Amino acid sequence: MLINFLLNNGVQRTFSLSHCIGCLSHRANPRSIRTTQSALNSRQVHGSRWKRQNAVNEQRRKIIPKLVYLHNPWKYLITKFNMWKLKWLWDYGFNESEFVEGSKQAAIVMTDIIRQQSAEKISEFTTPVGFQQITRDMLLSRNDSRLQLVRFEHEHLRRAIPMKVATRQNYGRKYAFIDMLFVGLRNTKDFDSPTELVEINDILRRMDNELKTPSDVVSVPHRIVFAEIFIRFRRDYTAEWRRKEEASRNPIDTSSSNDDGNHHAQQPASPTSQNMMIGRVLSRLNDPGWSVSFYKILTFDVLNFDPQPNRRSNA
Repeated sequence: MLINFLLNNGVQRTFSLSHCIGCLSHRANPRSIRTTQSALNSRQVHGSRWKRQNAVNEQRRKIIPKLVYLHNPWKYLITKFNMWKLKWLWDYGFNESEFVEGSKQAAIVMTDIIRQQSAEKISEFTTPVGFQQITRDMLLSRNDSRLQLVRFEHEHLRRAIPMKVATRQNYGRKYAFIDMLFVGLRNTKDFDSPTELVEINDILRRMDNELKTPSDVVSVPHRIVFAEIFIRFRRDYTAEWRRKEEASRNPIDTSSSNDDGNHHAQQPASPTSQNMMIGRVLSRLNDPGWSVSFYKILTFDVLNFDPQPNRRSNA
């Protein structure tokens, strides 16, 4: 749309209405764009600051002192050599790193079971001898409130150290044993649940009253739960060795083995054989996996850790 204007000097000028409206809109937009951009930038800056502050607070909650462990060189070499023997002479599929990671998870599960006094779950992970030992110690430590502080997760087990590897042959059975030492550290503030935080602080308060802990020690910002856990793992290799010996003595014929397999499949299991199978399962004698045969918390303590001691002394 064209509009004609007559200026004071008599000159006629022609303007396009759409062009003028476009000019006005372009003049107004930069301000609104700048306002919108500044608002978005301020929100982004505020959000990034909040994330950084939250990450810092999260890190402060989980702060723990550095842990240095010095292994006896001679024992270390012996343990490594016995690990090598276990792999190449007993179990070619054995992997040390996988075993260590699995043992960490077992230590966490066993500690939680003992802390919760769940005796019915212990038999799932232990040998018969280990079940008796752990349940007996669990009953003796039922009233020990310090056990409620041992709440470790995978990241809190700072060290998992193989201490000893041994193989035994008793009465025609073959066993392998691996002793593991776990060193756990956890900050008492490192809990996401408010209920757990209240419970932990209440236990610490009672411990401080019983031990008459000085006030300057209680005022330390970080209380660290320290524990050394010893676990002996056992694996029964009898069934695998018997299969290997039978395979070496009697080479298997494919056709005859298939016929025998079908023949046995058609025969119903007798009550005597069923009872024997149930007995084997209950006693875990032919369990191909690793089981816990001994569990003990060797050392427990609550450490007072100040990440900035100089600032406190100057204050």
